Amino acid sequence: MKYIQKQQVELIIQQACKENFTDSEKAIYDDFILEAGVTDPAKMTETTADMLIRYLDGCDASNEFVANVVNRLAQVAPVHIMTRILLSDNDGDGVPLYQELQLGTKATVFNTPSEIAAAQQKQYQFFPIRNSDIEL
Repeated sequence: MKYIQKQQVELIIQQACKENFTDSEKAIYDDFILEAGVTDPAKMTETTADMLIRYLDGCDASNEFVANVVNRLAQVAPVHIMTRILLSDNDGDGVPLYQELQLGTKATVFNTPSEIAAAQQKQYQFFPIRNSDIEL
């Protein structure tokens, strides 16, 4: 399981590095990162990563905003720090941050197993089953 999570995180980081933010978007996300106490994302430590995780947990940001902060941070922070952030589970529901963002569950709120299962089911509904009788 940990190997699969690590692969997922590596793919997320690779995709994040390809994200094109405008200068104003960079300023918004960089300001948020600075407010979290991270003065130099390129030199982040586990301590500053934990500060950022706690700050994310304490704010009422949407998952989209959190995802964009994570994407922006992944462009400059060390990989091992991004791995720590993406695998964090500050709400204690057993679902790491990267999965919460994928599922659309609130990363800062404890989700019950039934809520997580419902979110997983909803996620899979986006992939329709092909019917071989239908022609395009």
